[in-house]
Amino acid sequence: MEKIYLDIALILIFTKIGSIISLHFKMPAVLGELIAGVLLGPFVFNLITPNSNITLLANLGVVMLMFLAGLETNLEELKKAGKSSFVIACLGVLVPLILGTASAYMFFSNFWENLFVGVILTATSVSISVQTLTELGKLNTRSGINILGAAVIDDVLGLILISVILAAADSSGAGNVSLLATFIKIAIFCIVCILSLAFLPKLIDKLTQKFKPQSGLALLAIAFALICAFAAEELGIAAITGAYIFGLVLSPIRHKEYIEKRIKVISGSLLSPIFFASVGISASIKGANTEIILITLVMFTIAVIGKILGCGFGARLFKMSRSEAVQIGVGMISRGEVAIITANIGLNKHIISEEIFLPTIIVVILSTIVTPVLLKISYSRKTDKLIDKKI
Repeated sequence: MEKIYLDIALILIFTKIGSIISLHFKMPAVLGELIAGVLLGPFVFNLITPNSNITLLANLGVVMLMFLAGLETNLEELKKAGKSSFVIACLGVLVPLILGTASAYMFFSNFWENLFVGVILTATSVSISVQTLTELGKLNTRSGINILGAAVIDDVLGLILISVILAAADSSGAGNVSLLATFIKIAIFCIVCILSLAFLPKLIDKLTQKFKPQSGLALLAIAFALICAFAAEELGIAAITGAYIFGLVLSPIRHKEYIEKRIKVISGSLLSPIFFASVGISASIKGANTEIILITLVMFTIAVIGKILGCGFGARLFKMSRSEAVQIGVGMISRGEVAIITANIGLNKHIISEEIFLPTIIVVILSTIVTPVLLKISYSRKTDKLIDKKI
């Protein structure tokens, strides 16, 4: 147990140094934190190995990060982006699904396995993009809002896809019952979210406006964010989606800034660095061979191109500029725990083999590392002018 204290200390020291170096080279601080994790993990120095304690803190970190993202999001702007976010999410799922499935035939002949490879590549992890957009001051731009909205919808669409394929691959009646139950849970979640966003902000504001903000308010906010994360998990939706939705509920209230400042202290000083470092710590090349490397390269290429083409085209349909389309596509590149969970489900159900699982882990890490870099580049004024002028 004592080792965890040393692990946390090393993570905090390395991530701080990494973020300082990253900022010195005018790159997002999160990139330095990710690289710090790679250095600490088995891939380089092997000072820290993945363990349940780090995983728990990392999970708390990503939940708090998404709760904070919800708090910082302009709810009115998000409502305006509803249609565009939906279309962007749909195309951002459809294009990687088709390209991923087709490319899998280069290595495998089983239809269900190839289709599941496509499903794995549809996942989006918005936590890295959120942190980078926050650092760049672009979270509430039109592209930033659409990235957030599309990522939440992407999560629900991904769940539906997984459920449909698992049920279709299972010829028994139990598969159909499971699929129906999943659709009911998703419907319940969506209805509750819509009602919460419509009525809860005003109600909470009424209840709290007579009281001066104090530490108890922030503690209650954290507690309810965790309850929402738990409820989302119970319904089969990612915990981060539940936390983000509750952050949105609190975003218009009077005491929002007070809560936001206190969450930032907890998240930015402790939990978020642990989360970002944990992604790098999980990096490992154990079991890699030539074929695995080739599969990884193909999956990574599809992971990048699929989101840029799909989401970018969706953005263009709503008359967004070419540079905004690229920014949205880049912001959706990062994969995360959803892709790993999807691959793990496929492995446990014997739909995919170990040959797919290891490349999935590597693609998650690579896409997580390149996303902050590409976002930084895509939001630079020089890139904006170049893309809008020449493309």
